[in-house]
Amino acid sequence: MIWLTGATYVSYTYVTSKEEHVAGAKYKQIADDLHEQITAGTLRPGSQLPTEPKLAITYDASRSTVRLAIGLLIQQGLVETRQGMGTYVTEPATPFTVVLSREEDWQAGEPVDAALQPTGEQVGAPTAEKFQAETMSADGEVAIALNVAVGSPIVLRRTHLYLGKDPWSLVVSYYPMNIVKGTALAQAGQSAKSASLILAELGHEPVGYRYDIYARLADAIETALFQLSRPVPVTVVSRTTYDTSQPVRLTRYVYRADRIRLRHEIGKIPAR
Repeated sequence: MIWLTGATYVSYTYVTSKEEHVAGAKYKQIADDLHEQITAGTLRPGSQLPTEPKLAITYDASRSTVRLAIGLLIQQGLVETRQGMGTYVTEPATPFTVVLSREEDWQAGEPVDAALQPTGEQVGAPTAEKFQAETMSADGEVAIALNVAVGSPIVLRRTHLYLGKDPWSLVVSYYPMNIVKGTALAQAGQSAKSASLILAELGHEPVGYRYDIYARLADAIETALFQLSRPVPVTVVSRTTYDTSQPVRLTRYVYRADRIRLRHEIGKIPAR
């Protein structure tokens, strides 16, 4: 490769050893073969992969090459390692369905996280295991949603939801400080009243909602909550709540993208 810097030509030569090239191709071949066995059902969900020494013998490869192949399968979500036990084929989780039209009955005192519940007769109601509240400055996206200037003080309230022992959702709500200052919503701890009831008492009764739905990779807080050992996308349902004249709350419902299906229903749906 030749680079031109001023009037001087600088030449760089990249050399890759034959051994490195062969090893690089080898681990991909091993990963592809194991991928095919998993897809074909030869290696079934929940079954244990052969140990590294056995795979090294089977594929006539070094253990480091085998580790690279397994690492690639982990990134693809096909296998998972269990401390002190080995590597196992991932068991695909059955995704839960959430109906977007389900809103919390705030007049009856339901909290904001009562919306977008998982459906199904065998599904229980999520429980809140952790609750946080803090004051922060609005970033660009939040500022636009709440119609405030970037850097304006806002209140963030975060709830971790679980289904049984499994993490289900992260619910984060943002409020303009000029609306909730001095109220229970600006204080640490869970409020005795629902946020919407408090807003209504302040003269900001919710009358409309706007939804934006998108996917992105999990951030550090979400990675910790969902106990992710590999990069996994999350589905974000971003809901802006309006009173008669302005936005009064932005709520983000965050789910693992591989564990959620969103459903939108219009009109009358016959019962099954």
